[in-house]
Amino acid sequence: MRSTAVFLFFFLFSVPALFAQRIVDVSYTTDQQGNYHFTCNNKAFCTYVLRVELPTMKNLKSDHPVPFEAEVKPGFNQLFVLSPVSKTEDTQVGFKASNRKGCMQPVVNPDFVYLLPIGQGIQTQAFRINAVHSTGQDSAYTVRLKMNIDDTIFSARRGIVTAVDVSNTENDAGATTTGSWNYVEIVHADCSFGQYGVFKKDGAFVKPGQQVEAGTPLGLVGGDRYGRGSDVRFTVVYPGQQGNTQIAPVFWTKGNGKGRLRQGATYTSEFPKTILTLESAKKPTTTPKKTTAKKKA
Repeated sequence: MRSTAVFLFFFLFSVPALFAQRIVDVSYTTDQQGNYHFTCNNKAFCTYVLRVELPTMKNLKSDHPVPFEAEVKPGFNQLFVLSPVSKTEDTQVGFKASNRKGCMQPVVNPDFVYLLPIGQGIQTQAFRINAVHSTGQDSAYTVRLKMNIDDTIFSARRGIVTAVDVSNTENDAGATTTGSWNYVEIVHADCSFGQYGVFKKDGAFVKPGQQVEAGTPLGLVGGDRYGRGSDVRFTVVYPGQQGNTQIAPVFWTKGNGKGRLRQGATYTSEFPKTILTLESAKKPTTTPKKTTAKKKA
C-alpha cells in the first residue's frame, strides 16, 4: 500500500494583538500499518482551540469527528488517528489547521473580584478608555488609573504570564499619540486574559510562563506623556468562538468593598487577605491531633 501526503496549507488564525500568538505546530507520523497519527506542539503558555480540516482524505477514516476541533494545552498533544479503510488501496491526506487563543466555551464570570493593579494604599482617579486602536489593545472596557512614572503595576489576580512586550519607546518619548503600548498579559483559571499597561520600556519584572499571585509586582509604570499623563491600564477579555467578550471588572477598594469603578471617581487600593488568597494554591494547614502513647504494663 502506498500513502501520499498533500500539504495544502498550514496557517495561524490571529486574534487581535491583545492576544499576541505563539505558534502551534501540527504534524503527523505514520506507522507500519499505514495509520496517520496527528499531534501538535503548543509552544504558548496557555490553552488554544485548534481546528484541523482534512480536505483531502482518500481511503482513510478518523477515530474522531472531522473537522477535528479541541482544546490543546501547552506542550505536546495527541490529536487523532487516520486509519486505512482498505489495506490494498492507496491512501492520501491533506490538512489545514487554524487556532485561536483561549477555551472553546469559556464561562464568563463578570462578578469576580479583582484587586486594583496598583500599590496598596495608593489613591488614584479612575477612567474608561473608549477608543479602539487597530492593535486591539484599547477597548471600551479598558480601565485607566492615573499614576506617576516609575510607580509599580501589580497583578490583580492569580494567573500565568502569557506575553510580555515592553519594547515600545513611544510612551516614554513624549509622542503625541500612539496605537500601541507596552503590556503584560496574564491568563486566569477561568480562561480569561488580563492585560496590563502602560509599562516603562524594559520595565517588566515578569516573563512568559511565570506563575503570579494576586498582588505580585509586574513592572514599572511608563511615561505615557502623549496627553493623558502616566497611567495604569487594565483589560479583562474572554476569547470565545463568537469573538472576544470584554467585561467591566469588579474591583475591591478601600472603604467601598467590591464594586465597579465610576468614571472620574477617586479610589484607594487595598489588598485584603480574603482577596489575595481567593485563588491561592496553598491549602490551609491543619494542626495534627495529639496522641498519648500507651505505657507498657
